[in-house]
Amino acid sequence: MKSIVEQISKEIVAAAEGAAAGIVTNVFVSDRLRRVRGYKASDEERDVATILPLRRLLGDEDALVVRNLSALQETSLAECPLGAKIYDTTGKALGVLRDLYFDEGSGEVISLVTGEGELSPERVLSFGSRVLLLRAPEHDNTLFRKHGSGVKRSAPKVPSEKIALPKAELTLTEISAEREAVPEENDESLFHDYAFLLGRRVRKDIVGAGGVIAAENDVVTPDVVIRAHRSGKLVELTVNSRK
Repeated sequence: MKSIVEQISKEIVAAAEGAAAGIVTNVFVSDRLRRVRGYKASDEERDVATILPLRRLLGDEDALVVRNLSALQETSLAECPLGAKIYDTTGKALGVLRDLYFDEGSGEVISLVTGEGELSPERVLSFGSRVLLLRAPEHDNTLFRKHGSGVKRSAPKVPSEKIALPKAELTLTEISAEREAVPEENDESLFHDYAFLLGRRVRKDIVGAGGVIAAENDVVTPDVVIRAHRSGKLVELTVNSRK
């Protein structure tokens, strides 16, 4: 069993090329959050995000190793809505999605993790980037149909929202200075410490040397936490965000 949070910020390495191909910032999932299809591989230098299918992994201990760079592909799948508020169809609030456990072989989602405990994925009705809906037992026989779904379309599905990483605008001197300013701390362990920020809303613009890390009223996502860490802005993000 794997956890998304445990995998976030791990480096992706292509064995044939001997090259780093980005870091894990999330996973891509199926329509109703039943299955993890692959890891989201983000590369700030190239300003791209691709999917690394689970079946293409050779190993995933301290880094995720693939045979070659062709393992990384473009995708139209939706990202897991980490930080989204969870409600059931009666309107009851069930917490915020903090993590997700899944089987590393099949990708089958085992449970949804909130601050209050775990929820079964079997009742997931729908989700967007900020909200995840579960079907309440009293609505087991209720039909929920998307507006305009009566007309079948052959166009590929588009993820509800993609968060693009900012283009790198720092000079080598500025990058070195920022790295010296940030404490020597492992990205993965630090993310665990600051996972409580997921789902919070930013109260004012958080700006680093490379540009805006998070704009006012943005929802804090794994990408935002990682960028804030690398810019030495985690304390400012913590102080200037709220549930």
